[in-house]
Amino acid sequence: MINISVSYGFGDDNRYHTENIPSSIQLALYKFGNYMRYRDAIFNSLEENNTKLRVTHLPLDTLKIPEDDICKMINTIFEKTGCVKYVVHPNKGFGYFVDHFFANCYSQTRLCIETFGWRSNKYLRSPLEIVEFILTHQPSLEMVIDTSHIEEMWFDKKIIPFLLRYTSVIHLSNRAKGYGQHLPFTSPHGSLNLVKFVKDLKNRYKWEGDIVLEYMPEYKHKLYKNAKYLEHLVK
Repeated sequence: MINISVSYGFGDDNRYHTENIPSSIQLALYKFGNYMRYRDAIFNSLEENNTKLRVTHLPLDTLKIPEDDICKMINTIFEKTGCVKYVVHPNKGFGYFVDHFFANCYSQTRLCIETFGWRSNKYLRSPLEIVEFILTHQPSLEMVIDTSHIEEMWFDKKIIPFLLRYTSVIHLSNRAKGYGQHLPFTSPHGSLNLVKFVKDLKNRYKWEGDIVLEYMPEYKHKLYKNAKYLEHLVK
């Protein structure tokens, strides 16, 4: 089954500046301090709106925060919501954090490594480097394919089926020269045919997992309509 969600933050992390909470979300945590400040409000809002938390994007400053604090946050979110997937960026210090995660977080939780372009100069700079890290370090790690980040060659029909074996989350958005990244996935300016990609996920590759719409704030008005369209595509 393919589940559709929208990336959504609370308090200072609410980049879309809307109180219309979707029924299924990726919790976007940009700063650890914002989580500490708003955590009670977050859990209360999720419960009051009957919102399903499918994925949590860990704070961008995760690897600069004491590992015990991050693991405590993950365990609390799991206890409160049942969310099992936690997205992390493969920045410097990532390997040590992985070891700490498996030693201190609930065994039901999954750490999902987000992809970036080669020029991003991350600790892991390509989908294949992430797969190699998974195979050599911890097979229960998972990958997040961000369609707006990775180079077009990774969508090749001979390569993508292999990558999808290790992928449990897809951050879906388009990109275009002169327009940047994280455009609506149906954008007429987009350089990627993501409608076909989504159809292939279901029909050609038989992939199952979570698709999360991740847009820049100026495209927030497209999110809910695009989520409904996605649900239609994966039926």
